[in-house]
Amino acid sequence: MFKGEEKLLLLNATGNEGADAVLREVVGVFEGVFAGRVRGYYVDGSLANGSGVATSDVDLMVVFKGGFVGDEERRRVDEVVRQCVASCAVELDLDVVDEQELLKGAGPAFKMGSLLVYGEDIREQVPLWPLEVWTRDRMHSSLWRTVHLWGRPAVVRYPLDYPDPTGEFYGYDRRKLRLADGREVNCTRDLIRLVGWSATGILAFKAGKYVARKRDCHRLYRECFDDEWAELLQELYEVCRGKWKYLIPSDQEERQQLRRICERTLKFENHFLLVYKEFLLSELRSGDTAGKLQALWVLKRIAYDDREVEEAVRRLGYDESEDVRGAAKEITYPLSASGEGASRLRRALRPKLF
Repeated sequence: MFKGEEKLLLLNATGNEGADAVLREVVGVFEGVFAGRVRGYYVDGSLANGSGVATSDVDLMVVFKGGFVGDEERRRVDEVVRQCVASCAVELDLDVVDEQELLKGAGPAFKMGSLLVYGEDIREQVPLWPLEVWTRDRMHSSLWRTVHLWGRPAVVRYPLDYPDPTGEFYGYDRRKLRLADGREVNCTRDLIRLVGWSATGILAFKAGKYVARKRDCHRLYRECFDDEWAELLQELYEVCRGKWKYLIPSDQEERQQLRRICERTLKFENHFLLVYKEFLLSELRSGDTAGKLQALWVLKRIAYDDREVEEAVRRLGYDESEDVRGAAKEITYPLSASGEGASRLRRALRPKLF
């Protein structure tokens, strides 16, 4: 796939020969194109802790020294990323950040759940996001996934319906997975990510907990809540991911089991939106102007038809901040699906990975 990486040795191997080969190749490319510019390379996710399965993707973060040198270097980075992802034989999630931005703070996945595979380790110098920042990131980015992953409209309404009410798995299997032989098949990767990511948001908001690794999510959720959703989280992790390896099973009984999981997923999505409403109300009633503005922006894209939410928004029409007053007065009820397209929503709520 790539050239010039044959003699490169990783500082820490993941134990997965295929993944390690990909890492050597990608590191070799960046070291060749951007000689002396990269501080370190960090693997995230299951490959960082040895819990990966045969179809696990490779999550890699590349940290550039200092800040990017102008727009030209940033454009070259983006082009190399596109080439690496397109040429990789396996699923590659490649994120590039600069040290200057990272030193402002990072989430627990980087601080506590990553593995340095090449370069210098700067994790001790990087502060962990405060819980308030982590909670906002998890909650808002979970809404982004709820909209983006399933192609829902620009303005979503509570309660949600299935992405595809007529599909065998209600549309939750639309994500494609690239197999080793090059074939692409439907899978449950986005289903697992959606529910797990939303659960980390609930844990942050309702229990004040950080989640650094996917394998910790269902266990921590059961410890904190032990409700009906704890079983769903465990089944997604142990069966959809562990047993079926993200693939759609061919056995009819197992397909029925997956269908039942997908039925419960819609209920969980609507459960998350109710928790998200609590979160938005807490932001609207807080003394944090940035939190209020972000919540007001979101409330132009999600309709709860809820008097408590409407009243909280109307009260902000008298807020001491002129920006907040203006944002509150821009919201009219009922919300219309016309106006800004879904692409604006996706860009604005696109989640930070670390």
